[in-house]
Amino acid sequence: MKKIAIILFWGMFQAANAQVELKTPPPSPEAEWKQKVGFTDISIKYEKPLMRGRKIFGALVPFDQIWRTGAGESTRIRVSDDITFGGQSLKKGYYSLFTIPNPNEWTIILNADTTSHGAFSYDDKKDIFRIKIKPETTIRTYESFSISLEDIMPNHSAHLYLNWENTQIKIPIQSNADAVVMNEINQKINIEKLEDAKFFNNAAQYYFSNKKDLKQALLWSKKSEEMVEDNYYYANLTTKILEEQKDYSAALKSAQKAVELGTKKNMKTAVENWQKKIIEWQKITGISSPNVNTLTADSGNGHENHTHAGHNMTPPKETQTKSGLQPILDAYYAIKDAMVASDAQASAKAANTLVSAMKAVDMGKMEMKQHMEFMKVNAKIIADAQKIADSKDLKKQRETFQSLSDNFYTMAKGVKLSTEPIYQQYCPMKKAAWLSNESSVKNPYYGSSMLTCGKVQDTIK
Repeated sequence: MKKIAIILFWGMFQAANAQVELKTPPPSPEAEWKQKVGFTDISIKYEKPLMRGRKIFGALVPFDQIWRTGAGESTRIRVSDDITFGGQSLKKGYYSLFTIPNPNEWTIILNADTTSHGAFSYDDKKDIFRIKIKPETTIRTYESFSISLEDIMPNHSAHLYLNWENTQIKIPIQSNADAVVMNEINQKINIEKLEDAKFFNNAAQYYFSNKKDLKQALLWSKKSEEMVEDNYYYANLTTKILEEQKDYSAALKSAQKAVELGTKKNMKTAVENWQKKIIEWQKITGISSPNVNTLTADSGNGHENHTHAGHNMTPPKETQTKSGLQPILDAYYAIKDAMVASDAQASAKAANTLVSAMKAVDMGKMEMKQHMEFMKVNAKIIADAQKIADSKDLKKQRETFQSLSDNFYTMAKGVKLSTEPIYQQYCPMKKAAWLSNESSVKNPYYGSSMLTCGKVQDTIK
């Protein structure tokens, strides 16, 4: 009994002196989300530090130093498919996100190590790439640091936002959805020679919705109508395409068909909408009735432009011409010429021009085959050009120029860049090629030291 009493006394003593811990919320709450862009799932896991009355950038988060871009563990990002991140090609996988804040320009870093705690064990040798983004000032003050994916657009692009205090970083992201869809269309229609009305309609709808080649969209839409004559939705799409092309006389005929099919299916609202359009187009064209006998027959390539009652129809979009793609080639030649002159500053400037020119290309004006060839190397060329633009080391620029030239040659073979010949020249010493607008050799890899080393090995006309 005495032993039991001692044990009870000791237990009571321990309980009386035990510290009671108060459970409170974490100072930096965990956050995690997943968002689909195109076919790609993009997910982020990070911790959200709070301002708590403190000055953030330039104080709590110093300028020009590596930052974990959050709190606690390093911020982690996952992409389920290959994407373009800030203009750079990014393979599917898991990455850690770091930044180097600066008042004028932030450095955004994706790193292969996803196991580190914060930035304590950060190793720049594991960087996948770095990009530069100019910060923006927000009117709103963000109390907590946040990462969000916004501005999801019809072309399957978006922006990754970093917000804290009154600073905002906006990183452009482009999914590969368009390339996947275009490959599928090419595979089914051009390679497998599929004869399926629904697929033709889907392809036409994709081209129409994404403002691609309307001539091609019209051909596919009409093809679906020929295969299934009583489908309202097929006639509906054809009429929309003709309206977009401003071929109102042909649209009258197509709209009448849509009205007839819609009436059979008791689609009252849709029918009324097309009837209003018919009245509007009659006034424009001067055609008093949508009788098919009053309309000019469609051409074998889709339709022709007509002039009625003094109204001149606007022609459809032209395919991408020399004027649209020549700036790309000119920028490439400028890089080549700068390297011939061994001028790293000029080559960096020309590379920046190439990045802008590539991003400005309207791929919706390309024929499908050209579009497919362009998409094969688009992201690679931008990445190579950006790498040259970011470097001041001529030797490193020339190393990247080799990859840029190989990708440019691939594009030039599949996409009409110029009406003038393009010469592919080859240096046996460097074992590398480049493109030139003249047959005489001026070697960009060695400059004046071996200016004429090389030969023409292919001519693209």
